Amino acid sequence: MDHPVEGAVARSAAVPASGAAWARGCRSLCASLAVILLAHPVPVRAEAPRGLAVNVPVAAGIAAGALAVWGVTELASGRLAPPACRWCEPPPLDRHVRAELVWSNGHAAGLLSDVLMVTMPATLAGADFLLAGRDLRRASEDVLVAMEAVALAAVTTQVAKFTFARRRPAAWAAGVRTGPDDDRAFFSGHVATAFAAAGAFGTVARMRGYPRWPAVYAAGFSAATAVGYLRVAADEHWLSDVAAAAVVGTALGIAVPLLLHSGCQEEKLSLAPLAGVAAGLRLSGRF
Repeated sequence: MDHPVEGAVARSAAVPASGAAWARGCRSLCASLAVILLAHPVPVRAEAPRGLAVNVPVAAGIAAGALAVWGVTELASGRLAPPACRWCEPPPLDRHVRAELVWSNGHAAGLLSDVLMVTMPATLAGADFLLAGRDLRRASEDVLVAMEAVALAAVTTQVAKFTFARRRPAAWAAGVRTGPDDDRAFFSGHVATAFAAAGAFGTVARMRGYPRWPAVYAAGFSAATAVGYLRVAADEHWLSDVAAAAVVGTALGIAVPLLLHSGCQEEKLSLAPLAGVAAGLRLSGRF
């Protein structure tokens, strides 16, 4: 049974001054990302791949399978979610940060976070296409690797949400549970997938040897951080939800390209007589 939370922090009467600035900034963030990524000319043709190997059927299977699992669990969330919160009370730091950052118009902050979560990966994908020298096949492989990371982050988020069953800040403040989604705060799916996309696109660009790959990291993680701020401002997540999601998303975004797609240079083998030996061959090659 749910009980009203005594001493719950009420929402601010007006949007904080910093919140208004963030609202204006987020509307132009995608354009800013493009400026950061493309501030310097890129060659018509990118350098040859440097260590990224993509088995398209396998990568597509992993991404599709993970997205399918996420979709099924999302549709069945009402049956999978526990009947009450398991993690009901936030620590003092989370309560303090909520009081400082939450907007009175939480819906606006939530809408901005939704828009940014979608447009940020799309912007990074467009920049990747240009950095790849407009090579559609290579850019498509890059996007597929990023999709793998994002899909795996989404599945990991679902497991955490149903396991911890943490009360969302808005429901905690109201002292009442209106539905299963009120107990799915830990950790943030928006933030986990945003950081996974940022980490994956940046790591892919580095492994490919694309010019300006540090800018991909910088732009991606800046936008992902903005998503995290907006989820707190929307009263959907606590600071610890966002922090945990950022760690998990970044780890998956970097690990998927490195562990699943770390290729090598084209194998070149040759056989030659072994000098000074009556009968023998020398095997040499580059890997």
